[in-house]
Amino acid sequence: MTKNRSTLKKIFEMQCEICKAMAHPIRLEIVETLRQDEMSAAALLEALETSKASLSKHMALLLHAGIVDLRREGRQVYYRLSHPEIHEACAIMRSILHRRLKKEGRLASAMDAPRQ
Repeated sequence: MTKNRSTLKKIFEMQCEICKAMAHPIRLEIVETLRQDEMSAAALLEALETSKASLSKHMALLLHAGIVDLRREGRQVYYRLSHPEIHEACAIMRSILHRRLKKEGRLASAMDAPRQ
């Protein structure tokens, strides 16, 4: 295997790890919530309306995948996206899904229309 091929393979493996970590609605909501600035764990709890245990579990996965970073200030923990492009990638996927839903809606409407 050439060096370029092995590097590309490693990048694909890392991409899979990120995609797996993002594969949950709450984690996608966390990325959306952190899109502009860092937030304290307490503020995230309030914004997401989830339990502390649930948030902790999801943040651990996102941290491990390198999607978020944390900063401690005293007893307070703050989270932020490790790279703004992560939010951009999610926004692109939502845009694609929105167009797909619109297209499917048009198809469903056309199929439901009375035949003349």
